[in-house]
Parts: sequence; structure tokens; C-alpha cells
Amino acid sequence: MRSAISFAVALGLAAPAMSFAGEPAGPAAIAVPAGETTLVENRWTKIAEVPADPLGRELDPGRGAFWCFEPSSGVFLRYGGYTPTECNALWSFELASRRWENLLPVDYSWPPPPDRPGAGAWWSMAWDSKRKAVWLCGGVGVASRKHPELFNDIWQYDPARKTFSPAKSKAFPAFSGGCRIVYDSKNDLIIRAPAYDGEWAAMCNRDATWIYDPNKNTWEGRKTPGSPKNALCAAFVFDASAGKAVYLAQGKDHRAETWTYDAAANAWAKVETAERPPARVVAGAAYDPENKLIVICGGVGHRGGDGYGYLHRGGGVQLTDTWALDLSKPEWRKLDVGAPAVPKLNGERGTRFEHFCAMDYDSKNKALVLSAPTVGVWALRYRPEGAKAQPELKLTALPPARKIEPPKEPVFRMAPPNRKLLELPPNTWTKLDGGPCIGGGEVPMIYDEATGFCLKYGGCNNGGAGSFSSGYGNDLSAYDPATERWIALRWVDPCGPARPANGCTRGYCYDPVRKVVWFAGGTAGNSLAWSLPPDFQGSFDNATWRYDSLRDRFDLVPSKGRTPHGWDRVVCCYDRERNLFVFNARLFDPAEATWADGGEGLPVMMYTYACYASTLKGLFAVRRDKAQEGIWNHKAVLYSASEKAWKDLPAATGLPQGKDARAMTAYDPGNDIVVCVLGGQTFIYDIKAGTWKDPGIKAPDVAEHMVFDTRHKVVLATGAMGKHMWAFRCGKEGN
Repeated sequence: MRSAISFAVALGLAAPAMSFAGEPAGPAAIAVPAGETTLVENRWTKIAEVPADPLGRELDPGRGAFWCFEPSSGVFLRYGGYTPTECNALWSFELASRRWENLLPVDYSWPPPPDRPGAGAWWSMAWDSKRKAVWLCGGVGVASRKHPELFNDIWQYDPARKTFSPAKSKAFPAFSGGCRIVYDSKNDLIIRAPAYDGEWAAMCNRDATWIYDPNKNTWEGRKTPGSPKNALCAAFVFDASAGKAVYLAQGKDHRAETWTYDAAANAWAKVETAERPPARVVAGAAYDPENKLIVICGGVGHRGGDGYGYLHRGGGVQLTDTWALDLSKPEWRKLDVGAPAVPKLNGERGTRFEHFCAMDYDSKNKALVLSAPTVGVWALRYRPEGAKAQPELKLTALPPARKIEPPKEPVFRMAPPNRKLLELPPNTWTKLDGGPCIGGGEVPMIYDEATGFCLKYGGCNNGGAGSFSSGYGNDLSAYDPATERWIALRWVDPCGPARPANGCTRGYCYDPVRKVVWFAGGTAGNSLAWSLPPDFQGSFDNATWRYDSLRDRFDLVPSKGRTPHGWDRVVCCYDRERNLFVFNARLFDPAEATWADGGEGLPVMMYTYACYASTLKGLFAVRRDKAQEGIWNHKAVLYSASEKAWKDLPAATGLPQGKDARAMTAYDPGNDIVVCVLGGQTFIYDIKAGTWKDPGIKAPDVAEHMVFDTRHKVVLATGAMGKHMWAFRCGKEGN
């Protein structure tokens, strides 16, 4: 099963597997030899799988992670990535033994541990041969109460002491996420790749090259007019024989442009070659000192015709080709060395985009090694024609697979209660920390009692302020009111089969009996993104899914009966009286895994959400009917699963007419009331009295989705377009 895609994927259509100009994407999947084996020259060979998730979740360990060969111990080091959240784990891999080792496990504590870089992906790594240390820079993830965070410092890892230390440097360039760094051994400097824009795709250089001097602990933004434009950060490698950094940029013909940077002269120069590889992002790149070559492999190339290409909004094609650059000639040459195999999904659903960026050269065994989540670990010992043969490299038998035990403790440790929420003054709205919500404003939100998180999933055009998810998404995010921060539990995956499909108008609810979240319905964002498994024989009803937040795991649940469609409207909740998932006109019995007819659906607009009122024993919602053009009537309605019918609540017409605004509701069981926000005002429905009250409490920018936090006993709400999170406690005056 798959999980988060990350980095430049901003959602959209995923293309079938093919390479530039229609070349085949590579051979079929190759089994890893379990016993002792010899690494063949001039052929990419699969030697291991990536390490399984220690908790047995459906994910791709290490997605969005670079790695770096550390010669003093002869291992590759990999830090961070999406696995499936932004993680801060440190792993090592040894080629000869084919062994992975977890040197530093994930730590989800808050505040984040100060003794290592922030949890996130795209930490570029470079080996410093003078200090015998690894430099890390350019990560993206959760660094503070703002999400997403582009980390703006550089770290050093000492392999001998096994410790991280922040440089705490001066004048560091802001927003360095995703840009690669190299160590210039000639000038003893760290060079950062050219700049980019915030969309990860239409990148541009602003004629400034940033240099970090380890001796002075300072960054310098050097003016470099004439530096490469249309920067894609496809590859950035230091050529020790030439004493220059080599960078690949995008040419206007979607072929790569080759540039060199001489730090001593502070000069960029474009290198003209007879042949040029297709331009690409997230490619593998490394310097082979044995043959004095820069080698690149794979990545995602340009699809053409959309003006964006590559990974922007799902464009691009998977590449698995391998090219070598001899800077002394200069010459690019495509190598006939086979290709790492990228697994294909079932039928029309295409191929996952794989990032080959975790690639480096093993100077001990004289081999190029790359790692990608679903591809595994591959190695290449390249010997040019006429070069002297190297001694055979024998790899030991694969270590025995470690049995994965289900977690004994919840994956996410619940933080202590938030005192600010516990002491919240009555009848007031209070803005919370955490910044813009992930998933945007329109995406429904539910409260998960097992973790105390507010969960949001997918959506269409769900690009809330500060969100990377702008389009049809299947990202899962959580807001923790205890720590007031957003967490990305799953990154966007345009065609991954491990969770409900891309799209919006999906219904989901928390099941307090089984402590899981049920998913159903939804409109798919594209035909390659259906959530159905490869062997599914039914219609495209989008299936039934379950998310266990304690284990942080999605599971497809075989169910009987017709599952809801996206056009069944998002009016859903869990009926605690009858233990049913009520999805407007459909009823799901978790015990029998069966969908049944629930009567006539509620004729409302698409985005109407309900809350379960225990004393009413039904779903409470606010129906809106058009009174005249642009003006709506609002009336409270109740759905009873036993009666299989919606009915108007008596004396429930106290809501005002209004323009096109959504009436959001949340049930407060302690006070037995429903809190409703409509048109910037807060209304209270007193269930015992059966009447609406207007306590005159304004609700600043609260216009999207509301839930009741049973732990802190407050209403939580997303602000308009997801710009803020708010909290409200109802007191006696407003009741």
C-alpha cells in the first residue's frame, strides 16, 4: 500500500508511466535475491527493499528524503521524509550487508526535540571531508506552530559522536526548502542550489547564489548576474576533478541545461554539449570519482502542453533513464545500464511518480546506490568501455525480515490538556494558534475522541491560506487543540491506492464504539485516483474505508450494499443510539459491514453538515431553502435512523434570512444545546425548550466547519477559507 507523495506534487492528473519522447519506463519489477549475490557491472540491480514502517502502517518509508554516503563508517545516511507524517528519523544503509539500521527513531513530542533538525522532508545532505561530518539544509515540515515551515538553518551531524548540532548561523536565507546543497571541497564552502518560487515547479533564480562558510558560520548571498534561470533543482553535484558545482536547469525545449559554478571566481557558466538529457525534477544525482563522471538517474520529466509540466498539479512523466556527464570533454552520454523498475498500479490508474533523489556514490565499494520508497534500493557499478575492471563485490544474504508487531501504545501521544481552552471565558470566541488550516476551508472537519485531534480529509480546490494542497486532494491532516498546531498525517498522493480517493463531498465520522473513523462517498478528482483496490469488481462507488488514528492506519473494508456517491450530499454523522454511520439517505452498520437504504435524502445544498444530538436521538442540521435570488431561509431539521426520515423541528424557525452563507452546527452535550454560526452571528438552539436564541455574540470570520471538543468541552471552528482556528465555550448567559 502507498502513502504520501510530497514535494512538488500539487495535485491533479497523474500520467501513465512513460519516459521522454515515448521511451519505455523500464523493466518489470525484479525480485531481490535473498541469498549471497555478486553485484554485476554496468547494470542497475535491486539489492534490498526500503525498511518497513515499524508500526505496520500503509505508507512509503522515506518519501521525500535525500541521503548521503558517509565514508568513515561506510554507510548511507537518510534523514526525515514523509513516513507518513513529516518524520525526524535517522536511518543508515550499508551496501555490502544490505542492512538498514534505525539510528534515531521518530519523536512526535511537542515542542519538537531541540537536539536534531525539524521533522520534515527534503533535508538536503552533503559530506564534509574536512570536518568528517554531514551537513543538512533545506527541509520542509513542522518546525513550529506554523505549518508548513520551510526550515531556515543549517545543521551538522557528527557520525563519530552520533550527535546533531545547529549552526545558528547569521544572515541565513529564508525559505530554503527543497533546494540541494553541495560541499565544495576545493574552497571549503557549502553552496546552495539556485532559488525557487513557492509553488515548487515554475522555479526561477533571482541572480543570487547563497554560500555558507563553516569557518565563519555565516551565509553570504552573492550577486551572480547571468546565473541559470528556470531553476528546477533537478541535480546539484560537486565535481571534485573540476573543482566546480554542476547544476541542471530547465531549457526551453524541456531538455536539461548544464551549468557550472566556480565559487572562487563567483561565476556561473553554461556548458554546451552535443546531447542533453530530458529536464527533470526529483532525480538521483551523484559524482563518481572513480570515473570522474556526474551520473543522474530517473526523476519526473515534462509531459508537455500544460505550461507547467513536471510535478506541478500532477503533470510530468516518470523517467528511469541514466545519463553521465564528463565535464572535461564536455559530453553527456546516455548509459545502457538498464533501469530501476517502478511498480505500476492496476490498469488505467497509471504509475506512481517515484523520487530517485536519494542517490549517492559509495566510495568504499565503488558503486552508485539509490533508494526510493516503492522501488527499493538499487546499485550500479559502472565501468566505461576500456576502463580497468574492479574486483568483484559480493553482497551478503539479506538480513531476516523483522516481524512487525502492532503498536502497544497509540502512535500519537496525547498532549496534556490546553489550559487556555480549559479556562476559556464563556460566550466568547477566541482565536487559536496554529496558522492556516491544512486542507483549506471547505473540507469537512470531525473530532476524533481517540486522539483529541480535529481531522480533515481531501477536498476540491482546498487551497486554504498556507496550504500546499490546492486542487483535488486525498491528504489527511489534524489539528491538535492541546498544542494548537496542525499536523500533516498524509501528504497528497494523486493516484495512490492506500486511502480514499482524491476529491471532495466525502462523508466521514468518528465511531466511538470502535474508536475509528469511517469514510464513504466522495467525488473523485481524476480517473486515476479512485480508491478502489486492484481486485475490486464492483461499481465506482468509492468503497468504504476505516481510519484507525490510534494505529495511524487506513484499511479498506469490504462492505455489502450500495455505498454513497459524492452526490448523496455531505450530511453525515454517527448515530450513537443505534451504532450506525448515517450518510444522508444511506445507513452503514459497522458490525455487519452493510449499507442499507435510509429513506429520502435531505434536499439541501452540497455543503451542509450535521451533528448528532443525543437527547433528540438524531442528526441535527440546518436546511436552507431559496426564498428569492441570493436570499435563503434557514430551518432546523432532524433525521431519525429508526424512522428513516427527515422532519422539521417545531419552533425552529428563529434563524434569520441571509445571503449565500452556510449554517454550521456543533452539539454541546453538557449543555444539551446546538451552537450555530450563520452570517457572522452565534445562535443557540435550546433542545429542551425547542427554540433558537440569539445572545448577540459575534463570530469573527467563523464561517466554515465546527466540531465539539469533548476533552476541553469547547466548540472548535475553522475560520473563513481556513485562515484561522477558533474556540467557543457556551455559558449560562448564552444558554
